[in-house]
Amino acid sequence: MEEMSILFFILGLVFGSFGSVLITRVPCGESICGRSGCSGCKKTLTPLELIPLFSYFILRGKCKECKISIGWIYPTVEILSGLLFLFAWILHGAAVSSILLALCLWLLLIIAIIDLYTHSISDVLNIPLLLLAIAYSVNLGHFALSGIALGAGFFGLQWLLSRGKWLGSGDIILGAGTGALLGDWQHMAVCLFLTYIIGGVLASVLLVSGRIKRGQYVAFGPFLALGTVVSIFFQARIDTFIAFYLGI
Repeated sequence: MEEMSILFFILGLVFGSFGSVLITRVPCGESICGRSGCSGCKKTLTPLELIPLFSYFILRGKCKECKISIGWIYPTVEILSGLLFLFAWILHGAAVSSILLALCLWLLLIIAIIDLYTHSISDVLNIPLLLLAIAYSVNLGHFALSGIALGAGFFGLQWLLSRGKWLGSGDIILGAGTGALLGDWQHMAVCLFLTYIIGGVLASVLLVSGRIKRGQYVAFGPFLALGTVVSIFFQARIDTFIAFYLGI
């Protein structure tokens, strides 16, 4: 069991390394194929320089050739991906659901980071998330169209009312994906509530600290991703809440 948890974490690190490629290339419309290279001197990285997490600390966060800073985003994405894969393993153990959930959470992480930096969500990531989320829910036996409908409808209505000023069309598909991942509309409703609570708190902190200004656009994808992860983490308590207060 311990060996499998370590294996899942390492697998998450590998996906995190690939996630860094997606973060830098997808927003620019670049191909995700081909070897990675230094953003400064353009030197193609060797296999030893591509080992997740290990290479970053061995190179001390700098390119071996031009000494340009690699940036903390790379090890951060790798560690977070490893932890998300480990979380999926802890939740489901040795089951197909573990892999499906891990991939969904990993995609949510990549989408959230891209949205944070570029204020855009690509269908290249959104569509796979939706399909994997449906597969995950079907595998667990809690798939329901109501969750997808609420997720897509909630953001779709805002998009229509604001004519695309409040959020982008990518948020609609992301809402559908999270709805498929969580199951029925009750769980999606709780997720949306938690998302706005988390978003309100974090936005207030950023506003007070001067990191953002009043009226400045704030990416919603990271808040929805956090709300989804929190909803899954506290799923047992949420189920109890729904059963007690809604009688479902």
